[in-house]
Amino acid sequence: MKIEIWSDIMCPWCYIGKARLDKAIARLEDREAHVVWRSFELRPDQPRTPGATLGEMMREKLGLQPGETVELFEKIRILGEAEGLDIRLTGVRPVNSFDAQRLVHLAAEDGLSHRMKSELFRTYLTEQQNVADHEVLLRTATAVGLDADRVTAVLATDAYGEDVREDERIAARRGVTGVPTIFVDGVRVTTGVPSVDQLHQALVEAG
Repeated sequence: MKIEIWSDIMCPWCYIGKARLDKAIARLEDREAHVVWRSFELRPDQPRTPGATLGEMMREKLGLQPGETVELFEKIRILGEAEGLDIRLTGVRPVNSFDAQRLVHLAAEDGLSHRMKSELFRTYLTEQQNVADHEVLLRTATAVGLDADRVTAVLATDAYGEDVREDERIAARRGVTGVPTIFVDGVRVTTGVPSVDQLHQALVEAG
């Protein structure tokens, strides 16, 4: 079973979705799941240098009131906590995720993409670090077992950039407009963040 997931490190719902998917996959007793992480940039024009907080951006672009963002962030925190995650959105400052996405492709070569995604999510959404900063990315990548020299070499070039773009082209062809979105063996099974039970059922039916 090939499970493809389009997601962005900037997306707290993707973090929750990953945790739920992990649990759903663990329930698959007689099927082996091969997970492929696909790149998706929610804010491709976002700078690498942190600026406004997520709350400030949502208030400016979506017209939300401060109380509304506080309520939403608390809802996400509670949902994350239920999955064993510590999501702290109040001080999060969105940045460009392109280089982080490139490193997920590098990690995939060593079978470490799943761990790399988790560590990137945690670094950004829990520790509130700048995951566009190369020093932060180097520390994050080596923490999951990637070779420091390889990571440094990738970040110094445009390596795996075409892999990110190809994922985005595939997403466009398949009609993926939001994340997380999951395909199993080429067929879309979910968009958004279903429950663990719903995800497990979708995987069973797709398999």
